Amino acid sequence: MPSDNGASKLQPFAAMPGPTLARVRVLAADIDDTITAGGKLPARTIELFEELAAGGLVVALVTGRCAGWAQALAGYLPGVQVVVGENGLVCFDGAGRRRDLGPPRDATFGRALAENAERVARGFALIRTDDDVFRLFERAFFRPAGFGADALRDCQQLVDPGFEVIASSIHIHVRPSGWDKADGLLAGLAPIVPATLDDPDASILFVGDSSNDRPLFARFPYTSVGVRNVVRFLAELGEDRPAYITDGEAAAGFAEVVERVLAAQHRAP
Repeated sequence: MPSDNGASKLQPFAAMPGPTLARVRVLAADIDDTITAGGKLPARTIELFEELAAGGLVVALVTGRCAGWAQALAGYLPGVQVVVGENGLVCFDGAGRRRDLGPPRDATFGRALAENAERVARGFALIRTDDDVFRLFERAFFRPAGFGADALRDCQQLVDPGFEVIASSIHIHVRPSGWDKADGLLAGLAPIVPATLDDPDASILFVGDSSNDRPLFARFPYTSVGVRNVVRFLAELGEDRPAYITDGEAAAGFAEVVERVLAAQHRAP
């Protein structure tokens, strides 16, 4: 029989305890292939953001998308209080105000980033993404068909110390190392819900779908959820896998999570 890459070891989301869901105060999610369907935000996703906000929960998006996209999403999406872009390196609040995150970047950073990105692009014949022009601290390329865990490891051999290569379901990112999506989420939330961060393991639930979500799956080992399509990236995730997996893929899986969270919140005393 064909291998399921370890998918059978992931608990169904239906098994996440109700009291755990009732304690959630921040619902954080990746964007592409997590809250989208066919590359678009369904109307139901936007309705769910509004329902979460009306229920008193903070909605945070944590994406590999560029700073330009993150600012627009933060400014336009109802119910969303913060969007963390470029895999944790920049964030925007609901008014679109920007904060740069991560370690300081000196005057040589831009040139070094460009050189490392060009090396990876040449080595794997990668094509620059259309939104790369709106990026501040990463370079991004379209993920080719068949690009898997082995290719991702090989890419890492091409970059200098201080840089890394990570992958989402749609992109390959060349970026500074040492600061990731989990760091970015916690930093982005700090001015908005500082009390929540006293116990983030109990109060933050994260939903994702691919290997650039690895830091968040690892950071929230009891309150992380993969939408069903995460099974395609289990080899890249290694041991840092979500605690639970939804029945539905992408936006349908996200809806599955939100609806259970809201139901649990309503039942809580």
